[in-house]
Amino acid sequence: MNFKTEIKLPNYPFAISHQDSIVSFGSCFSENIGAKLKENKFDVNVNPYGILFNPISVTKAIEECIDNKQYTESDLKENNEIHFSFNHHSKFSGLDKQQVLDSINNSIAKANSYLTSAKVLIITFGTAWVYRLKDTNEVVANCYKLPNSLFVKELLSVNEITEEVSKTIKKLKAINPSLKIITTISPVRHWKDGVVENQQSKATLHLALKEINESFDDSIYFPSNEIMLDELRDYRFYANDMLHPSELAIDYIWEKFTDSFFSKETKELNKRIAQINREKNHKPFNPESKEFIEFSKQLEEKENQLYSEFPCLKER
Repeated sequence: MNFKTEIKLPNYPFAISHQDSIVSFGSCFSENIGAKLKENKFDVNVNPYGILFNPISVTKAIEECIDNKQYTESDLKENNEIHFSFNHHSKFSGLDKQQVLDSINNSIAKANSYLTSAKVLIITFGTAWVYRLKDTNEVVANCYKLPNSLFVKELLSVNEITEEVSKTIKKLKAINPSLKIITTISPVRHWKDGVVENQQSKATLHLALKEINESFDDSIYFPSNEIMLDELRDYRFYANDMLHPSELAIDYIWEKFTDSFFSKETKELNKRIAQINREKNHKPFNPESKEFIEFSKQLEEKENQLYSEFPCLKER
């Protein structure tokens, strides 16, 4: 008997290897998959603006990275002595204005380099709900716990999302014509928006991505949200907040991702890397024992052998 509904994944038109450069932008899925890719020594730049949820903020971040925008003091805001950008996640905020600017601009410069040569871009949208600053009508990526009276909340239309994302993809293709794009919808439930409102939001994203992926040959959809809702249809696969996927669920979706985009050879290399990572994380009872010294020597030899076979992995 089969006690779950299995998502049948299509045969995607491209694969990903350790030789490929990858960039991710967007919500938690981009962060989680990006972390898994890093752990397995892929060449990946994860969320250059930090975690972003809505399509307008994601596309703005991508376009600013394409343009290699340089942020100046006039681009930052300040609240309770904290300097921040409305376009970035709070990880880019801080007490020292110059440090905030340096962090933002260094990340943009790195992302600009990746986008011009990357094989794959992963884009994840979390919600179609946005917050606009009343003063400027601009969509913000983060409200920074400022008063609600400063913002207007609205649901983006399918057409708005389609137009903005399509414009950004065309701009990407102008600098990197062979770029492959994986789009997905975050499995995280945005419960603060409301039960019905969360469903409306996800449905809007689905319809928009359908139009986008039908318009661009190199843009495909990976069903992370559907895997979570249908294959893992149980609260034991959620974190304690009952909104985010648990570590087990993330691992399961990662396995689906590897089955979709990795060759047999890439999977075998991942196994070797995972084994070395496990051994490196081993905590000895006595670090000065002969056994651990010999263990460390053998581990170093394993690493050197791996880097000899795959030099591209050494600096990752």
